[in-house]
Amino acid sequence: MGAITGTKAVLTEFSGEKKILTVTATVASSSDTITLTQATHGIGTIDAVVGAVITGGLDAAFTTIQVSYSGLVITVDSFEQDGTAATDFTGTTVAVTVVGH
Repeated sequence: MGAITGTKAVLTEFSGEKKILTVTATVASSSDTITLTQATHGIGTIDAVVGAVITGGLDAAFTTIQVSYSGLVITVDSFEQDGTAATDFTGTTVAVTVVGH
């Protein structure tokens, strides 16, 4: 498991508290974490993960991702086409979208 940097790509604010945030990150292992902060990402609480997509490096050794969160930490687990942990991270990038405040 490794900690990877989530770069704020989009931050959309609605009237009231809720915001939609999309972060992008380069994946470095089969289980990585992205830690969000109020100062860097503009939200202090994640209410839900609403989307996650592989944006680069899709191949037989990196075909699917599973995303979960606890507090402000997003965990990105990646898998090969046969369901085992991913093993090749050449050019692998993801985008994760959350709703928070």
